[in-house]
Amino acid sequence: MTDKQINLSPAEAQRMTRSIQALQKRLRDMHAQRDAINLALARVTPDNLGLALTQKKNLKALSTAYDKLTQETSCLDPLDAAQVLEEEYNYILTIGNVLETTRELKKTAHLHDSNREAIREGLVKFYDGLRAELAAAETAAKAKQGGAPLR
Repeated sequence: MTDKQINLSPAEAQRMTRSIQALQKRLRDMHAQRDAINLALARVTPDNLGLALTQKKNLKALSTAYDKLTQETSCLDPLDAAQVLEEEYNYILTIGNVLETTRELKKTAHLHDSNREAIREGLVKFYDGLRAELAAAETAAKAKQGGAPLR
């Protein structure tokens, strides 16, 4: 946000607070959807690439939530809104591209074997990287949790 002074009436401040809280809730819900998609995609292996396609419906729901999010960012400075929207958009675009590539790989018989194998290897690397990222996040969360004093 910028350092400029904003003078709001109590009613305007209350509306702004409610708008920001609604935005935060939408983002938490979207990140929960992303986590669910990531967990499901982390189960994809070279032997079951088609399993990824089960997430198309979840990605569509996330995309719908994104459309609603774009309407709720008016309470933010335009640069802050763009930053929030860009991160969510990039995630949806990336997963959408991966799912579409997986779908095309499964249905396209006319690919040469070398092309098919290159695409397959790229997808496998993506899913392997996702598993590694989730494992690292889980390890970090456990370490953070383990470092907290017991009550």
